[in-house]
Parts: sequence; C-alpha cells; structure tokens
Amino acid sequence: MDGSVGRYPVPDPAAGMARAPLAAGTRTHRKEPPALLRLGARLTEALHEMIAFTRRTTGIEPSQAELAQALKSYFTLEEMANQLAYLRRRPQAVEEEEDAGQALFVPRMRIDLKGGPARNSLARAGYFQREVAEGLLAIRRHAKAVLGNAPGEAAIATGLKSSFILSEIKNQILHLRSARK
Repeated sequence: MDGSVGRYPVPDPAAGMARAPLAAGTRTHRKEPPALLRLGARLTEALHEMIAFTRRTTGIEPSQAELAQALKSYFTLEEMANQLAYLRRRPQAVEEEEDAGQALFVPRMRIDLKGGPARNSLARAGYFQREVAEGLLAIRRHAKAVLGNAPGEAAIATGLKSSFILSEIKNQILHLRSARK
C-alpha cells in the first residue's frame, strides 16, 4: 500500500497530520452553536435561584445579558474557584444531609396574567442565551486552571447557590447597572 486512498493520502500519525485533506467542494466552516440552549437541571435551578435572589434584593429582575456579564467577570471567576475548592474539602456527609432536607416539590413559576410578559420568560422555561452558557464554561475553565481539574455540573450548581456567591453576583449586576447610567 502506498499510503493513499484514491487521490488523498492517508494520515500518518508519525508525521503529525491530524486528518486527510477535504474533498473538493467540502465546506470547512464550523457551525455556530444555537442562540438558545437548555442547560442541565441543576444549573437551570441555580440560575433560577440567582434570578430570584437578585429580583428580591434589588427589586429588578436581571436580564440574561446581565447574568452572562456577571458570570464572566474575573471577580466572579475567582470567587467561584475559591468556592469550588471549599466544596471539595467539605465532608461528603454534610452534602447528603442537605440533600435529604430538600422539599420534594418546589413551585418553579408563578403566572401573573395582569403584569404582562416576564422579563426572563425563556429562562423560566429553561432556555438560556448562549452567553450565559459561555459564562458557565468560563467558570469551568477557570476552575480547571486554578484547581487542576474541571468541576462537574453539580459542583458548579452548588457553588452558584451558595449565599456568598449569590450576593457577589448580585453586586456584580448592580455594578454593571450603575456603570451604564
């Protein structure tokens, strides 16, 4: 065998060639991810809690763009890495006790037909803008760089639900709002 298939060479792992050349007429651009994404149940719950906490404390519900900016800020990335490091050192029995005390049914959405459409109706339905998912990925990448390995969805969701992180993200959103004025 001469190392080719038809007119295209077979990749040689020793030469470092990752793949064979593309056939004529093949497109090389990558497909862009969708504008709206469904996240895992734990992350969705954590983001809903974040939206509700910010609405309760500031009186104004944050938009998904504000959430995304707050999640991507360096301050949030550092604080989440610290929170994830703390959660890794925490005994496992404490987490099991917390899970056992959770209610079986927690209402997720309140329908108010008088107030008009909600600001985050897509988020309440579980659909988040790509920027929010990119913010969560930034947290994961930063935690991997700081801690050595990437945290899973459950660890990130638990970190986002901590009262300290909720308060810090709310403060980041307030800072972003005051900077716009």
